[in-house]
Amino acid sequence: MGIFDALTTAVAGLQAQSFALQNISGNIANSQTTGYKETDTSFQDLVSAAAANQQTSSGVTATSVATNTVQGTIQSTSVSTDMAINGDGWFVVSNPTGEADNQPVFSGVDDYTRAGDFQLNSNGNLVNSAGYYLMGIPIDSATGNPIGSSPQVLQFSNDFVPAQATTAIQYQANLPSTPSSGLLVGTDFEANPLAGAPAAAVITGTGATLQPDAVATGTGTVAGLSSTTTLTSLGISAGDQITISDGTNQTVYTVPAGPPAPTVGDLMTAINGGTADVQASINNGGSNGNLVLKGTNGTASVTVTATGSDAAALGFGAGANSFEPTNLLTQGAVSQGDTLTVTVGGTPTTITFGTDAAAGQVATLAELQTAIGGISGLTGTVDTANGDVTLTSNNDIVLDGSPTALLSEFGIHNAAAYPANDTVIANDASTFTSQSVDGGSITAYDSEGNPVNMQFRWAETSSGSWQLFYQSNANATGTEAAWQNVGTVFTFNSNGELTPPISGVTLQNLTVNGDALGNVQLNFGASGLTQFADSSGTAQVSTLQQNGFAAGQLQSVAVDGQNQITGTFSNGQTIPLAEITLATFNGENALQALNGGAYAATVDSGPPILGATGTVSGSSLEASNVDIATQFSQLIVAQQAYSANARVMSTADQMIQSLLQVVQ
Repeated sequence: MGIFDALTTAVAGLQAQSFALQNISGNIANSQTTGYKETDTSFQDLVSAAAANQQTSSGVTATSVATNTVQGTIQSTSVSTDMAINGDGWFVVSNPTGEADNQPVFSGVDDYTRAGDFQLNSNGNLVNSAGYYLMGIPIDSATGNPIGSSPQVLQFSNDFVPAQATTAIQYQANLPSTPSSGLLVGTDFEANPLAGAPAAAVITGTGATLQPDAVATGTGTVAGLSSTTTLTSLGISAGDQITISDGTNQTVYTVPAGPPAPTVGDLMTAINGGTADVQASINNGGSNGNLVLKGTNGTASVTVTATGSDAAALGFGAGANSFEPTNLLTQGAVSQGDTLTVTVGGTPTTITFGTDAAAGQVATLAELQTAIGGISGLTGTVDTANGDVTLTSNNDIVLDGSPTALLSEFGIHNAAAYPANDTVIANDASTFTSQSVDGGSITAYDSEGNPVNMQFRWAETSSGSWQLFYQSNANATGTEAAWQNVGTVFTFNSNGELTPPISGVTLQNLTVNGDALGNVQLNFGASGLTQFADSSGTAQVSTLQQNGFAAGQLQSVAVDGQNQITGTFSNGQTIPLAEITLATFNGENALQALNGGAYAATVDSGPPILGATGTVSGSSLEASNVDIATQFSQLIVAQQAYSANARVMSTADQMIQSLLQVVQ
């Protein structure tokens, strides 16, 4: 029967090569298809069931081999919503099953693709040329945080960003060592801006994140205790010792033999009258509660040790049990020996942080408030909820923290403040303009998004000493205030450096032309203000930016370099709108191919794993990974193999004919 087996084997060969030809044809046809993944062909031989020396080849079978993990070339385009994945990952997409009320309806089953030729449709969805809708995680435009964690079909048609008030202005400039305006001469003014009643110097702390003071507290887990509960009922024996320590001193209670039987109340009395700064109580009005141990001050810790398992019998863990207070040292805001020097009107006062109360060291926010309150000529407040420190004085205030970073722990961003020398009235505006230099202008925004024109001017009041003004009322007349001093004197040394350094000032209750913006931080940075020679004699402003903007409507979307879709709004802002979700699979080559360059998850591919490591490139597309030259080579091989199998069939047919002639 070998001749007939040869015929069937040749037929199998023809079928296998036809299968390969079909894959080659599909690859060549899709060589220009965006994101297309080449399908290769794998051949497996079949053998007859016989003894080893009698086995013959029984044919061949062909199967498809996916190349989903092989990336195509990334090509640039001019379409901002085109996307290409560089590296691992698949776009998560959804194919609508229908439409209701002019809106697509989805089945809830996600598909996956590398075809990133997405464009906005009339409903604001990003849809690729095969009709698949892009999915991702929306971003809150106000906070910049993702909304949820599961990808959803993205839609941007009605995106609107509300107004954001200006809260900070970035400012950097060089002031001329010899200004063309000369010095500001106070006697030339009807109302001398350098001799008026000065406004107080203020250093405002904002953004501290300290925890409120709290004494060390340990609460036992054994409930139902009262002052009359006997210690023996808890398993505590006569002669056992219970030691309570505050970190320095300790109280040792030796359980007496009785009678009467010693009680929890006896233990509490010993603790409360002992040398350790710890007090004991029952937390439920004295009966049927838990034993509570508290430090009596902000630095005392509470440590419980006892014989055997006696500590556990009272509701504390076996061995040593330590509880720490919440103060400036335990939360790492300061270290033992750190200092804060507050100089008011040239008189310094140094506050030392530490746990030695006898030496006047400060460990808690409450103690810091007391220390600041004792400085002459200064009004200081400490926010006991978060640690913000605010200092006010009619004299100049200069702070020096050791280490310097200590100031930021209390929300302090400017280490110096000086009393403001009042304002410039409208009658003196022209004189002021001639004796000062332009400091630049910028448009700020109030909470409703209304534009506010901010004008700055610098005036040198003595050699190397400058004051900054902003225009508070452009329409002022007569004795109405037209320009406001920001309240800080900027002094430069011979090297053109600020002395002391000033990283920023707060414009308190900033109001321009009747429009109130509240407190606005004017930030100079570490070396944003300098004084060097300039032939123009004017201020050279290098940076003047602010963080506010008016409300805006979405105009266009694009892809940034952080796997995000950003929107450009009518107010000029570019704001992240959504995160592009990339999925990967443990068995990527086992995905089920769908029409339109999409794929579905299968049992062999495994479920999608969100958060693939690939990066999304905007205005780019991934080309097909088909190599035409390779396909042509495979086409020739398939053709030759097909012809050879046909020749086998022809030869077998001739042999059968010869056999039939013998029989006749």
